Amino acid sequence: MKSQAAIDTTAVNQQKRISLRWKWTIGAAIALFLTYTIFSTILFITFQQIMIDNEQQAVRNVVYNLTERFGQHFYELTEEDVEETLDQQELYLTPEMPILEETQNQRSTPLRPSQGTIVIRVYSPNEELLYETNTVDIGFESRENLQIQTIPEGPNGEALSAVTPVYSFLNNEKIGYIQVINTLASYHQLFRRVLGAILLTGVIALLFSGVIGYIIAISFLQPIRRLTEAMHIIEKDPESQERIDVGDGNDELTELANAYNAMLDRMQRNIEQQKQFVEDVSHELRTPVAVVEGHMKLLNRWGKDDPVILEESLEASLQEMGRMKSLVQEMLDLSRAEQVEIHYKNERTEIRAIINQTFNNFKLVHPEFSFILDDDLEDDVFVNIYRNHLEQILIILLDNAVKYSTDRQEVHLSVSDNGQNVQIAIQDYGEGMTQEDTVKIFNRFYRVDKARSRHKGGNGLGLSIAKQLIEGYHGKIWAESVLNHGSIFRIELPKLKKEETVEK
Repeated sequence: MKSQAAIDTTAVNQQKRISLRWKWTIGAAIALFLTYTIFSTILFITFQQIMIDNEQQAVRNVVYNLTERFGQHFYELTEEDVEETLDQQELYLTPEMPILEETQNQRSTPLRPSQGTIVIRVYSPNEELLYETNTVDIGFESRENLQIQTIPEGPNGEALSAVTPVYSFLNNEKIGYIQVINTLASYHQLFRRVLGAILLTGVIALLFSGVIGYIIAISFLQPIRRLTEAMHIIEKDPESQERIDVGDGNDELTELANAYNAMLDRMQRNIEQQKQFVEDVSHELRTPVAVVEGHMKLLNRWGKDDPVILEESLEASLQEMGRMKSLVQEMLDLSRAEQVEIHYKNERTEIRAIINQTFNNFKLVHPEFSFILDDDLEDDVFVNIYRNHLEQILIILLDNAVKYSTDRQEVHLSVSDNGQNVQIAIQDYGEGMTQEDTVKIFNRFYRVDKARSRHKGGNGLGLSIAKQLIEGYHGKIWAESVLNHGSIFRIELPKLKKEETVEK
């Protein structure tokens, strides 16, 4: 019941889950749209401020122009004076106060009050309205100097109002007031058009950013989708060779795909090793088990009553049991050798000490043999290998050299430094082998001469263990041999740099 509930909960969560593709699309669309909105807002505000500044400058220039015209009167302004000045003469913006760049190259620019954008009012010193070009609902307040105010309740919304006193150039007496009102009609019209264009462009930008975000999401999530598909395939068939095509990319997703492919390769290699282990053990144990079983059946039927048969059967059974024990131990060693990259990747060993120790041990155990050591190392050299593993490899190779020696009982052991690597060579003068055998000799349970090898007590796993250990430490091992003239087994291990030999 709990398992079914967990499955139901997982299914519900999967139904509620929002695809990463859509999350990425929405996120990219929002980011692009916000970027567009921020820049559009900054540009719009800047444009609006420039327009307002231009409108204020226009009002200021009109005020200066009118002040200059009306300042030529001696007495207080009257309605007739104002109409006569405005009707008989064109008003111009003074060159000293340009509004826009194009006015700088002109002597003057005519003012056209009839357009309705600018309203002119003229008042007497007693603040009595003498003249206005148009009627607008904006009040008047006298000022002693020029002031431009923003009026929020204009005919079109916001408007500008400039009020200044007029003084006669002839007697320097105040002869009236001028009020110039800019209704900002053209400004508001342009403002609405620009705002509408920005909003329309914003909608288009939102749609465009969504499409771009979707395309980007598909492009970036393609390796993840391939990764998911490969995982589903591997889940159904663990032995599948399906892998992710990483292409020519060099980014984090490519690194993820490479790591996944490497993980699959290692997993399948471990599976193959386990299968091979079971098959090899089953195959090799079949014969000794059958031998023991045969002797036990013989003893059970009648052999136990015959002392000679009883002794022979017990001796043969014990011998086969010993072989099985040795085989199981070697298979375990081989299995451990396949895991050295995991458990022993940081090991450091001084190679000369291990070689001298193993060399002296073999001299002691096999006094009938002549062992010769050639040590060409000038300094202490460290390699990345567990010391017991290096000793085990040397024992396997030296033991084979002793086993397969014939009349000339002599074994040469040499070690040298060739720059990047340390090379170890073990040479015997025994049976030797063919060129084909030198390649197959490192395969599991392979024997050059099965009858003779079994007689010598070998299971055909020693060289496989040595090869697996050497390759686990990123080294190389190979054989050179001439039939009936002996063999040379060579090992290369990468040297550690001096800074890598410091104990952590």
